[in-house]
Parts: sequence; C-alpha cells; structure tokens
Amino acid sequence: MMTRIFQTLLVVIFIAFIASACNTESVKKSSIEIWKLDSLNSINGHSVEKLGQPKVVQTPFGAAVSFDGDGDRLLVDNNPLVDATEFTIEIIFKANDVYPANKEPRVFHIESSDSPNRRITIELRLNDQHQWYLDTFIKSDNSQFTLIDAAKVHPVGEWVHVAMTYKEREFISYVNGEKELNGQVNYLPIPANAKASIGARMNQIHWFNGEVLQVRIAKRALLPKEFRLLKNLTRYDLK
Repeated sequence: MMTRIFQTLLVVIFIAFIASACNTESVKKSSIEIWKLDSLNSINGHSVEKLGQPKVVQTPFGAAVSFDGDGDRLLVDNNPLVDATEFTIEIIFKANDVYPANKEPRVFHIESSDSPNRRITIELRLNDQHQWYLDTFIKSDNSQFTLIDAAKVHPVGEWVHVAMTYKEREFISYVNGEKELNGQVNYLPIPANAKASIGARMNQIHWFNGEVLQVRIAKRALLPKEFRLLKNLTRYDLK
C-alpha cells in the first residue's frame, strides 16, 4: 500500500513539474515579439501605417522592407515594451552608402505622443569613408543617455545585427553579438499607447536608406548567446 501511495505521489509531483515548466515557457514566449518585415500592412498581427513608398523585397534571408531615405517609413501600432522594466531589442538591417544625404538615419524608434520625454531609438551615423557607427539612445523624463563612439565603425552595404539591452540602470549596445558600449540611465516604462517607427524618427525626419529584415523585442535583458536573430547569421553570411 505504501509503495502504491509513493508511486502516486511521484506521478503527481512529476505532472506538477511539467505543468510549471510549460507555464514558465509560455510566459517567456509571451514576453518576446518577433517582427518579420514581410508586409506593409501588418507586422506580427499589429496594424501598420505606411508613409511614402517602402517596398517588400527578397533577400538571401527572406523578405525585408526597403526604405529609400526620402519619406519612407512604417509606423507599427504597438508598444512591445508595455510595463517592461528590462528589455532587449535586436534588429537586422543593411544600410546603404548615402552620405551625406542621410547621414543620421533613425532605424527604430518607440515613443508615445503623450510622453515625448520617454523614448528609445536605434540610429546610425554615416561618414565619408563608406562607414557607419551606432547610436542607441534611452530617454526617461529627467534621465537620458546615448551610447555612441565615432571610432567604432562598420562598412555600409552589409547585413548586420544590432542589439541594445537594459537592466537595473545598465544600458549596453552590441554589433554582431560583440559588446560595443555601456552606460547608466534611469529607464521608465513607455506608455502602452506608444507606437514604433521603422525607417525614420517619429516626427518624420532622419530617414533611413536601406533594408530592414527583422526586429526581435524581449522584456528581459538577454546575453549575446541568446540573440536569436544572430544565431543563424555569421559575418560572412551577412555580406
């Protein structure tokens, strides 16, 4: 009798463990959004407002959206960082050599029109040497910080993976999985009604000329080994 009771107890514990693991995995998945830019009307189920004439194009890695740097952008009706206290944003893109016409392009921008003092941006700076360097920015009311270094350059015309992470005031930027810069900033959650602009700054300036393949947003600070968008891409693949 005791053996049977013990066996039953083991089964109950095992089922509870599996259920807990499944629930944890479900929570993890629900806190991550992958935006494949293969449509001009919808991205991961979110409605999109198109400005200009961006185009869906085919690349060696699948569909992407091409922006001409002169009025093209997509405005996604979604804030993927609602209530997030830490986060990671990954993005794969290819920037064209358009200096000096588009030398400060915004690639990705999250902001609410109600709270312009809270925003996140991923942007580039182009130079006259056929190169770009990364500019990632967090602003939260009375605290803000920019990660930028003109010496950390990368060639235009190549596919690249860029990421930014935030946790407990630590703000880090990465290019192709390699840490570039870090700093300290007080981040405050961006309101739920915020939207995401791809291809330009929210106020329709600083247009991006190039192609954007995918964006992945997680409500936790990931390590480079967890950068999903980078896993199947090498430096040689991205060229």
